Amino acid sequence: MPRLSTRPRPRLIAGIVALAALSLAVACGGGSDSSDAKSPAAGATPDLSGVTLRVADQVGQLKAVVEASGVLKGAPYKVEWSDFSAAAPLLQALRANAADIGGAGDAPVLASIGSGAPLKIVGATRHSAKGVALLVHKDSPIQSVAELKGKTVSATTKGSVGHFLLLGALKEAGLTPNDVQISFLSPQAAGAAFDSNQIAAWATWDPYIALSEAKGARVIRDGAGISAGLGFTVGSEQALGDPAKRAAIADFLTRQGKAYEWSNTNKEAFTKLFASLTKLPEPVAATVVGRRNVAVVPIDDTVVKDLQSTSDVYTEAGVLDKKLDVASFLLRSLSS
Repeated sequence: MPRLSTRPRPRLIAGIVALAALSLAVACGGGSDSSDAKSPAAGATPDLSGVTLRVADQVGQLKAVVEASGVLKGAPYKVEWSDFSAAAPLLQALRANAADIGGAGDAPVLASIGSGAPLKIVGATRHSAKGVALLVHKDSPIQSVAELKGKTVSATTKGSVGHFLLLGALKEAGLTPNDVQISFLSPQAAGAAFDSNQIAAWATWDPYIALSEAKGARVIRDGAGISAGLGFTVGSEQALGDPAKRAAIADFLTRQGKAYEWSNTNKEAFTKLFASLTKLPEPVAATVVGRRNVAVVPIDDTVVKDLQSTSDVYTEAGVLDKKLDVASFLLRSLSS
């Protein structure tokens, strides 16, 4: 296995940051609202031959999985891809109607819709909660979350899945955020600080977990029982208000679900693809792929409840400015 650098390369970071979208976003689903009357199920299916569906991606990873799995073969519409380095600019593109749909994790989606963006959540996935974890150094004496009291811990970026895990783990251990010094750093800076022992622990996600484990880091708490493992596909209200584009979005969500099924059942092929995209050593990529297992789920009452819980945690932590009623941002009809 190649020797791993303690400071991830910029190109590697771009691929890694995008994994949040690959592991944490994009699937099929639905919620209901007054626009359900415009659904193709309510009448004749629109002619999609003239539709170009604009799909926002993060560092090309969704496009690669969709194209590698061949699920777009026979699609009755065209797909135009746009590429972004992270969730924030992707969501801004949707807000500005520069794209029709795109995928992101729960925190950035909540922040965007909470700020008034005209967006709806139209699809959902669940992935293994073990893809987010709280790490300590291989030679650290710390064996439990309770032992982090008084220590400096990076939650990576504010409002990230790492931040959510840390908040939950501290509460579970009988601690509050004030009992530790929380450091918010970019993934690259957090990784460098962890590798140089400037922080006692790091709450992060794959493939950072797998990279750190390859260097001996230990997991003291993963996301099982804390993280809901949800990722979302978001659509602009303008696109959803167009019957033909709405029908194309519904069809595309189904094809994305099949692409994820392909990635779960063709792990060896997907591992090679993932390693190529992220520039990760193949053994590290295999670790990530081995525990990701993205599953497409309908947007049902359980998803609504879990997202509301996440939203409430972020409101309490100051990530969101106000309490949100998340049900009003979820659209069930595209999966019905």
